[in-house]
Amino acid sequence: MTTSPAALETRMRDYRPRVDAEMRAVVGDDASGLYAWTRYHLGWEDREGTPTGRGPGKMLRSTALLLSAEACGGEVGHAIPAAAAIELLHNFSLVHDDIEDDSDTRRGQAALWTLVGLAQGINTGDGMFTLARVALHRLPEAGVDPAVAFAATRELDNACMRLIEGQYHDIAFETRSRVDRDEYLAMVEGKTSALFAACAAMGALIAGAPTERVDALREWGRQIGLAFQAVDDLLGIWGDPAVTGKPVGDDVAVRKQTFPVIAALTSGRAPGLEAAYRRADDGEPVIASPDIAALTSEIEASGARATTEALVREHLALAAAALDASGLGVEARALFEEYADLATAREA
Repeated sequence: MTTSPAALETRMRDYRPRVDAEMRAVVGDDASGLYAWTRYHLGWEDREGTPTGRGPGKMLRSTALLLSAEACGGEVGHAIPAAAAIELLHNFSLVHDDIEDDSDTRRGQAALWTLVGLAQGINTGDGMFTLARVALHRLPEAGVDPAVAFAATRELDNACMRLIEGQYHDIAFETRSRVDRDEYLAMVEGKTSALFAACAAMGALIAGAPTERVDALREWGRQIGLAFQAVDDLLGIWGDPAVTGKPVGDDVAVRKQTFPVIAALTSGRAPGLEAAYRRADDGEPVIASPDIAALTSEIEASGARATTEALVREHLALAAAALDASGLGVEARALFEEYADLATAREA
């Protein structure tokens, strides 16, 4: 494996169209609502069914899977169905997440459920979950031993259950005025980190890597996922809506317990935020828009932004330690380090 300063970018330019093509093959071109809505959410078509020339987001998770497969000596083509499965599963979770969070925007366009209703939004998300399994069933056709395909499927199923558990806790936290750091990290390990961990492990499994390397790369993915979510929390409060595609303040409005909020609440320097979140115990509805800007300023003044940025650095250091344990060569490591920068030094 040879690298250059733009090695990851070059690989992503190769990976993305191949994963996109595999996803399209699995989703198909049926014009009926379910499949048309799936293509809309994935960014392939607008609400009238006109092709957009866009794709389903950053595709960071599938990139991690393919990078892991290639770094472990595997053929990228063998892992493409698994990469497509990862993206379909991730997007199923986004469709449901928008419903659960009452978010009306996704990637700068109307969230699917706002166009088709709650029931059909849920149904379309369920369809994407199932299509992810259909994609995994194509692994043997791509040259993967059926036993390895089964192991990869089990890895993704376990991650999906962790994701759902994490989402359960994330929603449950909205009715609580206080959540501590350990509870938050346990929630994120499910909601976000589990899928990143599965990506890295699945790529290594498909490449035939030894168990020790699979485990080390799974841990790398876990730490990257924790850092990624902390950055996401920062963007949810201080990001640019024109870049993130989502309104700033949504998380605060519904009293979501993100890491900056938890850090502010435990600092003793955010009395207005404490009062606003305490009302969650009384079942009070969302925080009014005029109050969000003031609360955001209070969160930053408490030092919570700097604390969250420190958390990102902490998990990136742990990810680097996992790379040490993986035994990968210098060139492969450089790609993973570049990926870590891409996943965390972002504006959306």
